[in-house]
Amino acid sequence: MPYPNLTLAIQLGFAEHVLQSYLAQLYLRKSLSQILQMLYNPENSIVVLGDYVYIDGGEVSQLYSGKNESWGHPSYAMNNTLSISLKTSWTKDSVTFRQIPKSGAPLFNQQATWRDPSGSAFFTWGGSTSWFAQPPPLELWSFLADGDGGGTWSKVAYSGSTVVEVSKAVRAVSGAWTQSRDVGYFLGGLANYQTDTSVTGSTTLALPGLMAFNMTSFQLTNISSTGLGPFGTLAGGSAACVPFGPSGLLLFLGGKQSPVATTSDSWTGTDFNNLTLFDISTQRWHFQQATGALPTRREGFCTVGVPGPNKTYEIFLYGGTSLQSSSTSDEVYVLSLPGFVFFKADGPSTKRAAHACALVGRRQMLSVGGTDSYLGFPDSLLNPDPWTNGLGVFDLTAMTWIDKYNADAEAYDTPSIVKNWYRRGGLASVAWSNKEVQELFAQNGTASASASPTASSTASSTASSTASPDSYNPSSRPIGAIAGGAVGGAVLVAALVLAGFYLHRRKKLPRVETPNVYYKAELSAGPDTNKVTFMDQGWPGQPQEMADPNSVHHELPTSHGWSEMGSPHGQSELPHDNRRFQLA
Repeated sequence: MPYPNLTLAIQLGFAEHVLQSYLAQLYLRKSLSQILQMLYNPENSIVVLGDYVYIDGGEVSQLYSGKNESWGHPSYAMNNTLSISLKTSWTKDSVTFRQIPKSGAPLFNQQATWRDPSGSAFFTWGGSTSWFAQPPPLELWSFLADGDGGGTWSKVAYSGSTVVEVSKAVRAVSGAWTQSRDVGYFLGGLANYQTDTSVTGSTTLALPGLMAFNMTSFQLTNISSTGLGPFGTLAGGSAACVPFGPSGLLLFLGGKQSPVATTSDSWTGTDFNNLTLFDISTQRWHFQQATGALPTRREGFCTVGVPGPNKTYEIFLYGGTSLQSSSTSDEVYVLSLPGFVFFKADGPSTKRAAHACALVGRRQMLSVGGTDSYLGFPDSLLNPDPWTNGLGVFDLTAMTWIDKYNADAEAYDTPSIVKNWYRRGGLASVAWSNKEVQELFAQNGTASASASPTASSTASSTASSTASPDSYNPSSRPIGAIAGGAVGGAVLVAALVLAGFYLHRRKKLPRVETPNVYYKAELSAGPDTNKVTFMDQGWPGQPQEMADPNSVHHELPTSHGWSEMGSPHGQSELPHDNRRFQLA
């Protein structure tokens, strides 16, 4: 936005103090936009509630002239929840953020986020602290949205058997999580001294088990993961609840597996040519071969899911750190069900891992934060984010990156490359692992698999639209609503805007207090500006299922140049000495 012509404005009758205030606000907006271009946000958790997308967690790292000043303490935990409005369209330059105090809620990286069936709240589970901080007792927390981009945090009050199950559970990080309409699921993950007080020293545990939390009854159960690979463990992968079978199926993608007591060299990457399924109704594990343009073994990627109009279900996968090519990926893939076939998107992209993705609007994937994490620590923190505000928007139907979020985008349609595969009879080529799995995928559109209740500002396609004669249409039953999403970003605080009222012409702006933040910021003008790296929390970007035409999308997640648990630098809470940081 250009600066106004002051002479003309005064001639038109605008008061000088009003114009100076406007200039100050515009100056700060432009300066903060420069800051936000440097923000990385790996390891966050993200949820879409109504007309807003919420991001919780993250770490911020200060850069000065392209270098990190605090080599001994390069990042600090974010201690506010952020929201972005989805009501209107915005570009990556014009998007605005709102900051919401955590109000006593713990600060965690990589926690799971489950959207309440009402569509007005979400629950959190798991996660790790930052920078060697001792984790608090294992608890469930919830965030209640106010319908206007804000909300409040509170501890979940549960009783009975849930108290017992929580007392027996070990908090984990980097698990694969998703949800059906009423139940949140969390598979495996890692545990160490930053996740749970029961783990001490340098021990890292790869945890087995599938935790299930009923968001209506508040009942927590631990389901056996025996049958999931050789160890029943998974870390760094992703999960989706897909609308097939009588009650929906959980699908797990990527990541790595290890024996329960593990070391850094005991991990085995999970291939994408043999996908793991869990039948919710029978609690049985299944496997199914996938074909097509298979991704390399990887972790730290993000995914979103969406039902196609002709009874297909597509899961889009972006980025991650390859466990085969020793690099950070810039690739986007789509897995189409029930064909179990992968396709790869063409065109330019950006290397990214440890980021979060969300389904926004009707056909767009929003990627937030992340880094070229294969560079490791601290190199992955030293480069500015190539995306303004750390945001990327991907058109799911066109399979291409675009420069803005479009609130009025058309409904999702299965990409043409996928439709052509079905039209050529591709479904007949599927080599089903057994008759039971084939029959599960002959059943779609189950109501109980729906992850989102009816709500406003949906991000769904019309799943019940009429199929054309050459389209895949195995059943007349409509696909249920499976919602998902995760986004994040940085925040423009009202206090910062007001701070520039009188001082917009000064080379140095004053130090301004940011309410409910444990650090203080000093804004500076001029060419030698400081730069900030903002990092998400939760690098395993979980696939977020998309809702039906009348529903809202759901949670989804994924770290600054993340490293294995127990890395040399660890992660950290904001210091208690109220250090000051230069923002520009």
